[in-house]
Amino acid sequence: MVLKLTLGTMAFVWILWTVRNVNSRAVGMTLTFPTLNGVVLLSVTDKVVSEMVIGIVPLMFFNGFLPAIFMALRRQLGGRQWPAIALCLLLWAALAAVLEVSLIWRHRAALAAVTAILILICAGSAFLRLRTIGAVAPMQPPRTLSALEFLRERGPRIGWFFVSLLIVSSVAYIWRDAHSLVGRLSALPLVPLFVLHWAVNERRVDLAELRLAARVGPVTAGAFLILFAISLGVIRSDAGDLHPLYWPIGLGLLLLEWELTRRLILGLSWLTYR
Repeated sequence: MVLKLTLGTMAFVWILWTVRNVNSRAVGMTLTFPTLNGVVLLSVTDKVVSEMVIGIVPLMFFNGFLPAIFMALRRQLGGRQWPAIALCLLLWAALAAVLEVSLIWRHRAALAAVTAILILICAGSAFLRLRTIGAVAPMQPPRTLSALEFLRERGPRIGWFFVSLLIVSSVAYIWRDAHSLVGRLSALPLVPLFVLHWAVNERRVDLAELRLAARVGPVTAGAFLILFAISLGVIRSDAGDLHPLYWPIGLGLLLLEWELTRRLILGLSWLTYR
């Protein structure tokens, strides 16, 4: 588990490095970037991949609205951010718990399908609203950033990712049959909530655009989940049988498909400008 936590966190650092200079709309879309999802799907080899993916979808949809929910709660609480973050996590946990109720869980495939359709509708609406704003694509001035400055700025974010991965890995180890629960926990929004906290304080991004862009993010995350699940199906079985080269092949596929997701996010974000 220590090795998985270390490698998973290093992978997250790589993702942060590749998106260190992006426009504000791309920042919104990366709030649902499937970093934790990807690490969990690859590393938790005793769980059924399809069950985990189905478990992720409804919470991925919720995460797309997280910026709007967070900012609305913050406004209602007089600008206090930490209580707003706590309430967001409580809402997220309540939804995850309800989805694990057996009466609802037995309809998990249908629920995932309906949620996927809603994700596409909401993402399409948000994309069109961003286009109608009519903003010109911003210039991206080159910004030199040393490795030490990068780690200092992103340190808390890396720490929250480590905590998220530790929680999911611990649950996966303790509850052997918790396939969908592990999937849901891989959508744990600790890192996105910290990014929202940073965005509100620093005001480096347009918060109105960020709220809309975040609704497009689940489309890119969903594309990754489908592609990566299919890829893993080639090198492992639901019974836990692994290809002799599972880890090098799986890691290579993960990095490749993360890069494709990153490029999809950047491409979609630029298309939202006129």
